[in-house]
Amino acid sequence: MGYKIVITESAAKELKRIPAKMQDRIFEKIEGLVEEPKPNGHKKLKNFDMPGNDYNDYYRIRVGDYRVIYAIEDAEITIFVMKVAHRKNVYE
Repeated sequence: MGYKIVITESAAKELKRIPAKMQDRIFEKIEGLVEEPKPNGHKKLKNFDMPGNDYNDYYRIRVGDYRVIYAIEDAEITIFVMKVAHRKNVYE
């Protein structure tokens, strides 16, 4: 069946600020998470926390100079896209 994707409000706002051509590539990568939540090149983030969220593990995928940070909720078969930003700002 595959995972369900949920893009948080803050991640959606960040996506809107990214150039349209790059948005398409990012959406393509995010859609790929439906079938493969831990694709080749994904990375589990250590010591990364997002205040207000209860997830233990965050992952990131690279799309050019941008990073997509997400959490996987296996019990709900859902992936929560938490943040999308340029690599120099994404971990702030």
